[in-house]
Amino acid sequence: MIETLIKYQNDSERNFQEKKNFLTIINYAFALIIFFFSTIVSAFTFPLRFLYKKIFLKKNESEIIHLNDKNITSVLKNEELVLIDFWAEWCGPCLMMNSTLEKFANESKNIQIAKVNADLNRKLINRFQIKGLPQFILLKNGKEIKRYAGAMTVFDLNKFCYETDS
Repeated sequence: MIETLIKYQNDSERNFQEKKNFLTIINYAFALIIFFFSTIVSAFTFPLRFLYKKIFLKKNESEIIHLNDKNITSVLKNEELVLIDFWAEWCGPCLMMNSTLEKFANESKNIQIAKVNADLNRKLINRFQIKGLPQFILLKNGKEIKRYAGAMTVFDLNKFCYETDS
């Protein structure tokens, strides 16, 4: 369901940029409404999600690591390929990406998936010049090779990480 919603939003934006007609305008407007609604819901449900995580969730066995000022240097030094997801608790598209990114991390080979909470890591936001969320940066041997702003499907993540630009 979430993947379908992300794909719809991305397709609507792409179609609107390519050709502006009544249908693409309506689809783009609807996708924009979904985006704003998801962000509002994320912002208002943050306290409940925070409590739920603290009370009910135990240490999960995720393949995704969480980066901060203290561990980023060692991760970038030790991993050849790293995909960093810059996100925030109040960002609807960021939260929609959680299950997609988890699935991608479980299926991916030879790539370390990492997340940076933008609200808690201002130095990293400035270091990587993050202007919007979610934002993905792919690094090879510690050097940025690509970036993408916006939500992606598992298919999009595979394409982003494993296909080279011509």
